Amino acid sequence: MGLNRKQWAGIAVATVLVAGGIVAATIGWGRYGGSINALNVDLEHPQAYVSTPALSKLPRDLIKAPVLRDVLTEDFAFYYEEHESRLGLQGALKRIAFEHDTTLGDKLIALALDEPAEMAFWTDAKGAPRHWVIAMTRGVLARTLQGAAALATNDRQFSVIDQVRVNGDTLPVYALTLSSRRTLALVAQGNRVVVLSDPGLLFDAERKADAHSRDIVGALLSADAQAQAVYRRGFGLGDATASGNGHTLVADARLMSFGYQHFFPGLRALRFDIAPGGAVLSTKLRVDGLAALPAAPADRQLWSALPANPAACTLLPADWTRARAVSGAAGWPALADQLDGPAAICWYPRSQFHTPLVVAQLREGAADPSASLDALTGWLLPAKAAALTPAARTGAQRWQREVAAPWGPHGDAAATTYRPTLARQGRWLTFSPDEALVEQALDAQARRFPSVADSLPAGPATLAVVAPRQVAELARREAFEVLPPEQELFRRAAERQLVPRLDALGKLPTARAVAAGKPDAEGWVALDWQPFPLAAAKAR
Repeated sequence: MGLNRKQWAGIAVATVLVAGGIVAATIGWGRYGGSINALNVDLEHPQAYVSTPALSKLPRDLIKAPVLRDVLTEDFAFYYEEHESRLGLQGALKRIAFEHDTTLGDKLIALALDEPAEMAFWTDAKGAPRHWVIAMTRGVLARTLQGAAALATNDRQFSVIDQVRVNGDTLPVYALTLSSRRTLALVAQGNRVVVLSDPGLLFDAERKADAHSRDIVGALLSADAQAQAVYRRGFGLGDATASGNGHTLVADARLMSFGYQHFFPGLRALRFDIAPGGAVLSTKLRVDGLAALPAAPADRQLWSALPANPAACTLLPADWTRARAVSGAAGWPALADQLDGPAAICWYPRSQFHTPLVVAQLREGAADPSASLDALTGWLLPAKAAALTPAARTGAQRWQREVAAPWGPHGDAAATTYRPTLARQGRWLTFSPDEALVEQALDAQARRFPSVADSLPAGPATLAVVAPRQVAELARREAFEVLPPEQELFRRAAERQLVPRLDALGKLPTARAVAAGKPDAEGWVALDWQPFPLAAAKAR
């Protein structure tokens, strides 16, 4: 279906996938000190996935898409074309071609980047998707690699790491060192080629092939299309023809949840399908069955507990029977048994990125959870945390602690603090590191302040709300908050490059995401982005 400006949110998230992955930095073999799989990189289950007719065309197609063409500039595409990883690869191949009189050269760059490929990503210890694997069918490139053993015996950048036994053949694994910080691993079989961002994705600290990783590489190299589709099968995408000639980008819930996916296991992935030229986009959500999606009008009850005018707000499908195993903290299993329905998480323009508001609901007729909350907060908010007596103004219970940390809203430049607060009011449980958001949520729950539900139109259940103007306001303030005046060059660069893009983002309309139909057999349900009016009152 054709896009309009109301559907900006899905495309914006797609940009994050590209910016975080296509040319992410890798760790050079020369400095490599241990198995990347020690960080739980499982080559069978990536955290993000891209299927594209040409990796080199993806950034340019994104900036042609509606909305992104207003927010991004040509610099976005130029960045990837001129990135040091691509330039380093191009320079290395040119040098090898010149010194060894081979056919390696610019043609191989085109073969790698200008034809169909699959790319899978995993995050590093800092949460950035810097580890990746590219799988592609390239007969010329595969034959070149298969005949490169002699070249690799005396080249300073191109060498054989080891041999691996896959699909009945013993194959050499080549290391192509781009710099002291970047080394790629390449292996080919038949007309298939696999490129790994780091040898450590395939080898352990002793440079022995990891058995599971070797099996996945073998499947990607297989001549059998069903065996090759290990990533598409894992994400429930069907065969490659399902994407047509367009780009498919998938973000797994593990990537989106920043390590907290156990708290909402009903959400599995988010997907974007982009046509060549950026003309068409569909956004889809993958969930664990119908129970993971709230039905209208039941969703309004949760939205009524959230203060109006968030920058971004989303429901979190939650299976509380599974979530009870997340923590062994005293009080949590008993409390999880009393929770019901999805939770919600929101960011507000007057707060901070790292201080969202989280709201959950107790089951109808649930027993008094005070004992469980006392035990839980003793672990969550130790030391000075204490249950406060119900306040006469709100009738709410609160648990709170003062925590010293950088960038806090309290204190002075020498020492700032946060006041993480947990509150219970009726069936609602509310938490945030920003106590002001908790108080505002309590007011919304008591109908003393507008809620998100006050602006919801009739129709399908609302799964998310995004307000570009508030997002831009929050991003602008946070960016300059961490750039002190003495970092003048960085501040000037932010003012010149970031501020105009945020200004463009802030002009886009507020939208809500609703489910367009029911999930298919693999759990994928299409999302429709609709206009969403802001409440008349401004958030405090």
